[in-house]
Amino acid sequence: MATPEHIFRVRISAPLEAADGIVTALEPHLDSVARTHDEDDMLAESVITGFASGPPNEAAIHQAVAAAADAAQLGTPEIDIAQIRVRDWVADNLKEFPPLTAGRYFVYGAHYDGTVPAGKIGLRIPPGAAFGTGDHGSTRGCLLALDAMRGAPPRRVLDMGCGSGILALAAAKRWRGARKIVAADMDPQSVEIAAANFARNGVGNRVESVVSRGYLAAPVHRNSYDLILANILARPLTRMAGDLARRLAPGGTAILSGLVIRDAARVLAAHRRLGLFPVRRIVIDDWATLVLGRR
Repeated sequence: MATPEHIFRVRISAPLEAADGIVTALEPHLDSVARTHDEDDMLAESVITGFASGPPNEAAIHQAVAAAADAAQLGTPEIDIAQIRVRDWVADNLKEFPPLTAGRYFVYGAHYDGTVPAGKIGLRIPPGAAFGTGDHGSTRGCLLALDAMRGAPPRRVLDMGCGSGILALAAAKRWRGARKIVAADMDPQSVEIAAANFARNGVGNRVESVVSRGYLAAPVHRNSYDLILANILARPLTRMAGDLARRLAPGGTAILSGLVIRDAARVLAAHRRLGLFPVRRIVIDDWATLVLGRR
């Protein structure tokens, strides 16, 4: 039996044409599945990585993957199943940090041995390799903005530049009825770490983890979203304003951060030109978080 210090990982390399089928085949057997590939090299294989908090059914996984590969008229790929230590994901950068509170959110590390306070939404995020543990002013601003949202729950959510996945996790824990949550990042390691965090927090089957340069990956651009979260930097936020506007559904909300106060006006202007309007601004330690709406 796996201890809280461990998680099970399933890793498969497969041709692009078989990747979708293998991801679908793995989902019933694992807590979370992520897919990565080099978008600039269409001949590259996809790397499919799944996580489970307990020992997976290896026979069922082999059978499901074999059936998916056969449907794609390909041979069965090699399947690597391993039990890994959680500490391996944050390596030498791991350090303890005290739990912190942002509105109703209670963010704590892997070694916190207390309980989540009553009325709080617990987010278990180990610090280290991927950006986003809640202690940065921009991340905390996004959590406060999420906590302050009222009205109808969003049905589709996108976390663009997800890092550790903390914002997608916060959305998944607050709105359990959301039909689709996508967590995207251009860094494959961040996507794998985010998928592991989703599995550890019990929402892995509700969040799709995707490697994507901006909005280019199909799982990102083929949907519209009621809520888009983007805690990145001012320059990419400005550059991707058009993509965000195209993907944000009418009546939707965008929460943007990762920008210092002096850049807030420039980022806001880029989005106002596309029909979005300001709803709220949160400032923490010289970092600004913008909440925008679309009529």
